[in-house]
Amino acid sequence: MLDEIGLTPGDDGYVIADRHDVGVRLAGLKAGDLVRSVNGRPVGNPDDDRRLYDRIAASGQARLEVERNGRVMTFSFPLR
Repeated sequence: MLDEIGLTPGDDGYVIADRHDVGVRLAGLKAGDLVRSVNGRPVGNPDDDRRLYDRIAASGQARLEVERNGRVMTFSFPLR
C-alpha cells in the first residue's frame, strides 16, 4: 500500500516518492518531504503504523509533522 501512495519508509519517517498519489499532493506534500509524525505519533515502522492507521482514520483528522528542506512544518486536514 505504501508504494501505491508514494511513501518510502526511512529512518525517521516516510519519504514522499517522486511518483506519488494525487491525495498526497492535495494534502500539500511534495516529493522528498519526510513525514515524521501523524497526530503526534512518530511514524516510520510499517508494521506499527498499520495499527495506528485505524485510529487516525477514526479520528477524522490528520495532523502531519513534515520536514522539508531542513524546515519542520505541520499540515492538518480532514479525512473522508
